[in-house]
Amino acid sequence: MSPSPPRATISTALTGRAIAYATSRGVRRGDLLALAGMTAESMTDMDGRIPVTSHDAVWAHIVRTLDDPGAPLQLAARTRLEEMHVMGFAIMTSASVREALERVDRYMVLLMDTPRWELDETTDPDAPFAELRRWPRFTLGARIATEISLAIHLRCFRQCVGVDFSPLRVAFRHAAPPDLAAHREFFRCPLEFEAPRDGFAFPASLLPIVPRDANPALSAFFFQHAEELRRRRVAEASRVSDQARGVVAHLLASGEPSASVVARHLGTSERTLRRHLEEEGTTLRQIVSEVRRQTAEELLRESDTSLAEIAFVLGFSEVTAFARAFKRWAGRTPGRFREEARGGRAPHATSGADRRVSDG
Repeated sequence: MSPSPPRATISTALTGRAIAYATSRGVRRGDLLALAGMTAESMTDMDGRIPVTSHDAVWAHIVRTLDDPGAPLQLAARTRLEEMHVMGFAIMTSASVREALERVDRYMVLLMDTPRWELDETTDPDAPFAELRRWPRFTLGARIATEISLAIHLRCFRQCVGVDFSPLRVAFRHAAPPDLAAHREFFRCPLEFEAPRDGFAFPASLLPIVPRDANPALSAFFFQHAEELRRRRVAEASRVSDQARGVVAHLLASGEPSASVVARHLGTSERTLRRHLEEEGTTLRQIVSEVRRQTAEELLRESDTSLAEIAFVLGFSEVTAFARAFKRWAGRTPGRFREEARGGRAPHATSGADRRVSDG
């Protein structure tokens, strides 16, 4: 059996903040540490890393235990750039809000391997859109992670500007949670769910504003320090096979990506890509299969996403093709895998196709 592909990682300090917040509200710290695979000592370690999926599982447990979909926004409201160490100070001391946003994207890797932030100024020049680029996952933890990422980004944006402004709109690709009171209180603008992308729009007039903590000398110091840390982190995650997994995961919903497409996204030639993958003991076909299986198992275990939707996310042309592939991987149908993973509690099939595949 091929080894599981490496997961995207996140700083244990970020997960530690979530655990500390939840503990203050009565959630058992030991349960959260066990989910994260962390120790109490690692909760403040900016250099420690755990899989992003473990971080997501922690947040899912917090929200379920507290029965409070607004919990992530309450933590975001308390967040300050100073708590992000070198990255935070590099952002705070930027010469303009535009530069601050550019540094958010450049140094996000210091905190987590994904997501990325991109600024879209072409769709509506008067209302730039800060887009969160994270490949789609439909688990509760992943949805919460998206919400807290947007909320923290906006909270730090407000800190930079020095004005508690409201965005023009906020968009989420996932469905709305059952209670939106905390979301309306935090964002204070129109909320769009099941949107084509995640992010928020804001007035273009904010971009040239000089942050209240701007300081050229300190900016140069923190920029140099952040660049060195970024180089180290990028070097640690520089395996071509790991980069290819990220590209494949991002592109799968559009169909199985070809070697030429993956190579183009990595800025290399198809021949060079194949050579590097061979040196690392794998092939693009193996990577596609690993990413599909890993994603499928996670969605079946942790979400009620229909089999048709999972098939689409994984780039299969139809649900029966996905079911055949999954049975090759796991030795049982997707429906049976989901039922066993949930202790015999399978969700209701959402379509006739789902029922046929589950019974098959």
